Amino acid sequence: MFIISPIKKEDATGELKLLYKIIERNLGFVPPHFELFATIDIGGMKKFMEYNQKMMTHKNIDKNLLPFLRLYIAQKECRSYCTWLNTKFLTQMNIDKNIIENIQTQIKNTPFDIRQKTLLLKVLKAIDSPSDFSKKDLDDIYALNFSDKDFFDLLRYASDFISNSKIIEAYLRKPIDR
Repeated sequence: MFIISPIKKEDATGELKLLYKIIERNLGFVPPHFELFATIDIGGMKKFMEYNQKMMTHKNIDKNLLPFLRLYIAQKECRSYCTWLNTKFLTQMNIDKNIIENIQTQIKNTPFDIRQKTLLLKVLKAIDSPSDFSKKDLDDIYALNFSDKDFFDLLRYASDFISNSKIIEAYLRKPIDR
């Protein structure tokens, strides 16, 4: 799967073994790209886990928004491993298959109230078309009682996801051209 061999869960010892147990407790398994990150930068992986936990307990952002955001980005960026993982999460949440498979066109049909959906769409606009993002977009989320910090938190989460997915992409084993 990768051009280097990450330390697998079953081969981990010490601090890495403990980290894998935490990941498994939270997700039910250890995704291969988490093994890759943890093998290369265990401290970075710990920070990643802490950051994700913080976002999952954000006081103003619905934690269920996060896999939709990640799937949207993964499909747009053609990140098959992230598409697979977030599709799995959304399927476990009993989300309509049409929304999952067509998240790029169905993002407006996600099962959130107008408040959460607007925040999600504004973050996607900021990522997809930053030059079109304006003060009016922020005013729209302020009107829904979101703060600059709320918007920043979700925008940063999305940006970090894009960054991490690009790193993983660099380590993926590519088919040999013939």
